[in-house]
Amino acid sequence: MSKLNFFNDDSKNCLYPIGAMQGNESLQLGAFSIKELWEGLIQDDIATSEQKNAEKVQFAIGHGELNDRWIPSKEALFTLSALPIGTDLYGNEAPLFRWTNEDSTPSKSKQMLENADILNAPHELFTRAGDWIHQQANRCKQNWGGEHGGQIKLPSHVHVIGPLENLIMAPGARVLGCTINTEEGPVLLGPGSEVQEGSHVRGPLYLGAGSVLKMGAKIYGPTSIGEQCRIGGEVSNSVFLGFSNKGHDGFVGNSVIGRWCNLGAATNTSNLKSNYSKVKMWNVDSESLEATGLQFCGLIMGDHSKSGINTMFNAGSVVGAGCNIFGSGFQPKHIPPFSWGGGKNWTVYDLGKFLQTARSVMERRGCELTPDQIHNWTNLHQNLRRSN
Repeated sequence: MSKLNFFNDDSKNCLYPIGAMQGNESLQLGAFSIKELWEGLIQDDIATSEQKNAEKVQFAIGHGELNDRWIPSKEALFTLSALPIGTDLYGNEAPLFRWTNEDSTPSKSKQMLENADILNAPHELFTRAGDWIHQQANRCKQNWGGEHGGQIKLPSHVHVIGPLENLIMAPGARVLGCTINTEEGPVLLGPGSEVQEGSHVRGPLYLGAGSVLKMGAKIYGPTSIGEQCRIGGEVSNSVFLGFSNKGHDGFVGNSVIGRWCNLGAATNTSNLKSNYSKVKMWNVDSESLEATGLQFCGLIMGDHSKSGINTMFNAGSVVGAGCNIFGSGFQPKHIPPFSWGGGKNWTVYDLGKFLQTARSVMERRGCELTPDQIHNWTNLHQNLRRSN
């Protein structure tokens, strides 16, 4: 299969602060990234469609690039197979696919795709997680070489409520003295993941490779937890994008937590306003609070941000990447990238100290802070907009 190339058209930063340090194609939609979903769908298309159509899709992929917020579908592949060379594809006023090869005609024309599925807000990652996990259960089982609960001799100390076939376990996944409810949707446990003693889990849930639900965790679906996370306390309808920790008690609900984040003990998010009105959230383009249309919305946190013990976040809070937050009382609704402090006392996180900490954190999980990542973090630090 041809290598997939992506471009970013998000000039208004509608997914802020998520995806700041990597392309949006790496964002986790349920159990898979946008890139992985494209790769899987194309492989299926090659295996099942007419050879001529599959070749046309392959040609387009090899000679063009995809919008990194465009969520793939069978309709998308069919449209690509019929797209004339040199004609770019648009949907919802955004470019979806554009030709990049010399085969392109000098004056490009445009074709429209109605109802294109494009990510437009970070909270879509948790509001749509349930549908994605349902749709992806069989692909997880196939990709992992996994088995469902009816095919596994589960330990006597594990209690499954609901259909056993909705519990799908990859090789190396462990369940210990826990309760798993599959009535509302699948529970997908990735390779080497673990659900520890005393945990109570309700699907839909995706638990990524090497991730752990710590003793006594209470997890309400739909929730998606990426690889190498450590999660304790209470979590409801939230997304952890990977390599992040919420190791202690505290509530996180209707939230998106970026990569390499750490929530200190008793960190809590409000996800419902006291007057039950719809939640407003910071828009970095307009530099103002704007309506989300959601009654339940908690915290959106960028990569490599951390909170100290007993930190409290209001409903609809947005924390930029690279922050270190601590102190009593509720924090501001918007905390810009590289903020250090809490309440009304803030300084800018020194770039050198930030990079030193990030390097140490990543090395603990066997990962390396790459020169490209250092370059991206340096650019982000140099172009700060300080707005609270």
